[in-house]
Amino acid sequence: MTVDFQPLAGLRVLDLADEKGELCGRLLADLGSDVLRIEPPGGAGSRNLPPFAPDGTSLYFAYRNLNKRGAVLDLEEEAGRECLLALVAEADVLVEAFQPGFMTGLGLGPAELQAVNPDLVVVSLTDFGQTGPDRDHVATDDVVFARSGWLAVSGILGKPPLLAPGSVAYDALGVLGAYAALLALIHRDRGAGGQHLDVSALEALSQMNSWGIPNASASVFQGVPAQTVRSGDNPLYPHIPCADGHIRQVVLAPRQWRALWEWMGRPESFADEYWESTFNRYVNIDVLNPAFWKHWADRPMVEGCAEAQALGVVATPMLKPSDVLGSAHYRSRGTFTTDEVADGITGPIMAGFAEVDAGRVGYRHRAPTLGEHEASFDGEPFPAPTARPEPADLPLAGLRVIDFGHGGVGVECGRMLAEYGADVVKVESWSYPDFIRIVLGGVMTASFASSSRSKRGFGADLKHPDGREVVLDLVRGADIVIENNSTGTMDALGLGYRQLRELRPELIMVSSQLMGSRGEFSGWTGYGPTLQTVGGLSWLWAFDDGDPPPGSPAIHPDHLAGRVCAVFALAGLLGRNRGGGGNHTEVAQVEALLGTLGDVLLKEGLEPGSVRPRGNDSPRGAPWGVFRCAGEEEWCVVSVRHDEDWAGLVEAMGRPDGAGAAELSEATGRMERRDQVNSMVAAWASGLTPLEVEAACQARGVPAGRVLSAFHQMEDPHLLDRGFIVEIDQPGTGPIVLEGPCITGSKMARPVITAAPLLGEHTREICLNELGMSADRLEDLLAAGALEELDPQD
Repeated sequence: MTVDFQPLAGLRVLDLADEKGELCGRLLADLGSDVLRIEPPGGAGSRNLPPFAPDGTSLYFAYRNLNKRGAVLDLEEEAGRECLLALVAEADVLVEAFQPGFMTGLGLGPAELQAVNPDLVVVSLTDFGQTGPDRDHVATDDVVFARSGWLAVSGILGKPPLLAPGSVAYDALGVLGAYAALLALIHRDRGAGGQHLDVSALEALSQMNSWGIPNASASVFQGVPAQTVRSGDNPLYPHIPCADGHIRQVVLAPRQWRALWEWMGRPESFADEYWESTFNRYVNIDVLNPAFWKHWADRPMVEGCAEAQALGVVATPMLKPSDVLGSAHYRSRGTFTTDEVADGITGPIMAGFAEVDAGRVGYRHRAPTLGEHEASFDGEPFPAPTARPEPADLPLAGLRVIDFGHGGVGVECGRMLAEYGADVVKVESWSYPDFIRIVLGGVMTASFASSSRSKRGFGADLKHPDGREVVLDLVRGADIVIENNSTGTMDALGLGYRQLRELRPELIMVSSQLMGSRGEFSGWTGYGPTLQTVGGLSWLWAFDDGDPPPGSPAIHPDHLAGRVCAVFALAGLLGRNRGGGGNHTEVAQVEALLGTLGDVLLKEGLEPGSVRPRGNDSPRGAPWGVFRCAGEEEWCVVSVRHDEDWAGLVEAMGRPDGAGAAELSEATGRMERRDQVNSMVAAWASGLTPLEVEAACQARGVPAGRVLSAFHQMEDPHLLDRGFIVEIDQPGTGPIVLEGPCITGSKMARPVITAAPLLGEHTREICLNELGMSADRLEDLLAAGALEELDPQD
């Protein structure tokens, strides 16, 4: 069902974002804002972006502009600028995605806008940020993807690095833009007034690169050679062929291995306890894979995965877009709704990114036609907070968050809250530690340090009644609770939302399960990589050459889902500040992924069979792709969007023979001769370094970006200049480098980035100093195993 959860009702948003980060305004609109999409007289550029409906309507634009109204203003004309400033006087938020300095050149920069309205929040969404040596570079989603570390590990040797389907960089920018806006609104509630927010797509996506920078830095500090190899799937979660397609199987915990071994018929060759070790299986994957292949050969993918999950084996089917739309699980959840997406176009729309109090938050009405509405705001304005929180340098200072997260979803939500001032208390025990903490056999990993930075650690056995009671005391003083345990776990522990709401009616709880807490496959367990298969991404993330998808080690969408959770947590806080009560948000991790493929799936629904893997080609233009450069495994992405880009590229390449042919002067001709123009670029790039290709293109306004690994990123002058590369001393590992913030605010202090806690590191101080527990009682609970604290030897 659809729920009337609109904590942002009355919030007035001017949305000028074009192509980059358009999900920002969409998410704010989903949450109740009156979002007025401002377009130039000829329409937004994103109205010309694929995929397209049969009548030529851009589904890219339509999907990302649902729930918005639309008006036309010509900002090149004085009358248009005056009208915008009149709207600014009434607005709460303005979102823009122009090149840095463009708005200031029009007399509409942050200073000019806030002179009209000092309480205005200005969100600037750009490829590389407002500062730094590369701030003026032009880009596409694929160029940002190249610079982010993702592309360097995508695909396999023998083929070029493989671009991801969809718009992963610009949709991540949109989610983080919405988070930034909500942060600033909470800060405004605390008396900070309006401010200017700098949100970088490169930094947003680099944060989400499966802990690439922290793990690369750990290797460097340990003296391991800096090396990145494209090996396709992570060996721990391979794609395995089956009777009617492929599945992805993940076996990490000993219990998972034992379940799989039993299911395989208890083969004697793998009976020894040696095989229960994740590391031992990892180094012997060449021995195990043939047995896995044989086991799955005759099993159908969906039914086989259902059988596996029932036995405790993590496996998910590799679904095509048509399979996703026809999935019984998604039907049972109402993941898709058939509604009007654009004027006269009805099809399957991903219904929304989350549910609140069991109701879907998402679709309300179609995207606007060009100039459909008046350039004005209607209705009552956004109300002031009923009780204004104390002023603070960071918007979330003084808020208490209890983090039951593990892996890469809940913990990333907690990380985003901690960086901006919240006191995030991570609850674990040695009987059930966060598996990312111990996956390498110790008590700390670089991955864990990244996701649990800036938190405090509390040790409690949640199955011990006394341990649970202490945790309930923590909840009584909490503002937010985060969890991403298997479906039903929190209820079984007596820590479900209904139980916690009785203790703390104002509590905001955010839950995130793999497939959601209800639906045919709600009991399935897994990890980010398993969602790529069942969410349709793996099938699309391939070359259309008949070979199976080569795979990627990315744990996507774990980091994305964590950030969606954080968006809804802040929306709940803003509603609570205005007299609303607590609520329970549920983000199905697979739906966070589907939410960023909404236009692609809509295209498949409108034209069945039309959506195919695209490899490194783009329906947007040619030449386009990942081109080999001089050196070993050196690459650069070049994107030609239109005829002006082609003219610039021809100049950059030194006017090679044939480039001036009349049939190549227009996009249609180049698209028909894609191989020919791609070959021209490949021949030119092969004699240059990636940086030389990038520089030559950028000097002529052509989007291009060198493919950087996480090792390269640690030395990237642009990221270093912006303070994104942050070195800390992490107990348990020693020095490591963490990814810095992707959001900075003109009124906010620098985000908090400190070491992650050891397990139970802060149990004693929290019990004695904050819960008022006596020292004797604490010692009794520690002795009983109800609570745990840091080993004095650690």
